[in-house]
Amino acid sequence: MSATAYLLFFFSSLGVFNGFILASWILTRSNKQPGDNWLAVLLLLISIRIGKSVAFYFTPDLSKNILQLGLTACVLIGPCLITYLVYKEKISSLEHAVKWFFIGLTVAIVILGIVFPYNTYLDLWQNWVFRGSSLLWLLCLFTGCYLYRERIQSLSGQWHKLLTDKAFITIIGSSLIWLAYFTASYTSYIMGALSFTLILYLSVLILLKPLSKHQVEPLAAPRVEADKYANNKLTDSQTEQYSATLNLLMANEQLFIDPQLSLPRLAKRLGMSHTTLSQLLNDHYQMNFKQYINSQRVLLAQKLLVEQPNASIDHIAEQSGFSASSTFYSAFKQQTGVTPNRFRTAKL
Repeated sequence: MSATAYLLFFFSSLGVFNGFILASWILTRSNKQPGDNWLAVLLLLISIRIGKSVAFYFTPDLSKNILQLGLTACVLIGPCLITYLVYKEKISSLEHAVKWFFIGLTVAIVILGIVFPYNTYLDLWQNWVFRGSSLLWLLCLFTGCYLYRERIQSLSGQWHKLLTDKAFITIIGSSLIWLAYFTASYTSYIMGALSFTLILYLSVLILLKPLSKHQVEPLAAPRVEADKYANNKLTDSQTEQYSATLNLLMANEQLFIDPQLSLPRLAKRLGMSHTTLSQLLNDHYQMNFKQYINSQRVLLAQKLLVEQPNASIDHIAEQSGFSASSTFYSAFKQQTGVTPNRFRTAKL
């Protein structure tokens, strides 16, 4: 091969290699988020599909068994994407269905390959399976956008947050890879592999800083609070008295509706120091100030969603004390496991 061909091979296969490494890391790490296992499977499937493309581009007489493996992975990419999004968004009503659909499709395509192998049934694999997998992938991309529409709407105009959202990046990345293959007849077959390498590295660069900030700070904060109050514990009677006063104040005056409410201001209303209030929240409620206030706001929002069925989500968020709908969306889903719209639909 020429120097140009060597460079092309290097950059096109780089994404495949790192795709396998990233998928393995996701599968083996301990602090996984919902859907991470399915994201790892999706990366493996795309890596297999891209790996087949690279091998076929540089070795046209490639074994039909490898071509069959690549097309098998291609059939499963779209359904795996949907499964990942359902688990990532915690859509419990669909989790069982999409999981078993993916498993059933996997069994079906494997059996198809055993009974009707690529070596013998070239037309079946080169036309029906190839075109069918591309169409299925496209349909799943549209379905994924529909499932993720509420999250996208909640971050409308906040592109810095949207572009660091794993699910959004996965949808966009999968769409660009599909488009690269779909337009390969006008460009080059290797464009799919090159696009995967580019997308993978851009995604890692975008996610690296937000993930570090998100994962390190919350884990460190409770430990700092615990050390801070280790030698100054509240007595049981103090905890009971303070928590009763706090609950009564929140129920009667709903101070949390004020977006500008701060720890010192709330402590002043309770007639205690902000250090004592912070200790109470950490020891008794296992929350920091922000988490506690957001939990109170979400409880009010649940009530308003039912009482005001025609009110917009943004209006509910504002009434509950949230200054931004994206913050409301995240806090609500973290506490209830569903989006505000799904909660309202289930209650009405």
